[in-house]
Amino acid sequence: MLRNYRKPLVLAAPKIGLKHPKAVSSIKEFAPGTSFQPIYSNVFGEGKSVNKVVICSGKIFFDIAERFKSNPSAQKTLVLRVEELAPFPAKLIE
Repeated sequence: MLRNYRKPLVLAAPKIGLKHPKAVSSIKEFAPGTSFQPIYSNVFGEGKSVNKVVICSGKIFFDIAERFKSNPSAQKTLVLRVEELAPFPAKLIE
């Protein structure tokens, strides 16, 4: 560390995911006993075992999902969508 204190990183980026038509939640996800999910996982493609793992965040996930849905014969790929970048959920990814 260059300094003896830490400063938060603030990024100014478009929040297109807030208006994306596929970025929706069901009412069940807001029920009592539920909580924030820092990671979502989706498996795309055909096959018996996962060949690739892709870690992404934000709108990139929707672009990747469209690509895999248009090409179902692609290798079986696990896509991890990280919703919480800080602190990074390394334990959950392991």
